[in-house]
Amino acid sequence: MAETKAKRTSTKKATVEDEVSEDDFTDADLEKRVLVRNIADWDVCFRLREVEGDALITKNSKRRFTRNEIQAQVYNGNNLFSGVDGKGSHATLYIEDAPTRRWLNFETKDEPQMIFTDETVKKLFAMSDDVFRATLSQYIVTRAEKYALMEAIERLKLNDYRKIIYCSEYTGRPIK
Repeated sequence: MAETKAKRTSTKKATVEDEVSEDDFTDADLEKRVLVRNIADWDVCFRLREVEGDALITKNSKRRFTRNEIQAQVYNGNNLFSGVDGKGSHATLYIEDAPTRRWLNFETKDEPQMIFTDETVKKLFAMSDDVFRATLSQYIVTRAEKYALMEAIERLKLNDYRKIIYCSEYTGRPIK
């Protein structure tokens, strides 16, 4: 009679520590909820992967998701999270937890995720006109970023007429 070996299945809960070094990720709880911010000027909705139902994040707001759910969204190709390149660049939904972003390989300690922020807008407006015009299209790519740029100009009370007019023409969105 031939013996068959039973496969052992691990009941160990998957943790982020399995994928990321201790230096990068100190809290490896995949059930931890982290904030996700919608940079778009409209509501976004998508089907949840870990639980039944859909998720809605209203315009310019934040919502908490588990790291498991975020990972499932990224691995299933949700461009709202994974951006234009699958690495989080120019994503509509920004994960506000740096360790989670590093775990997903969206950024490293030395190179931040290429995402729209107020700091990006300030950095752009600090550039000379020629450099500004040459690099704006590298920083502002998606429709959500174009809307967010025009909102940020108003919110930050930026006052550089030529750059604002150029932004309006580039985004196709009028100045308020």
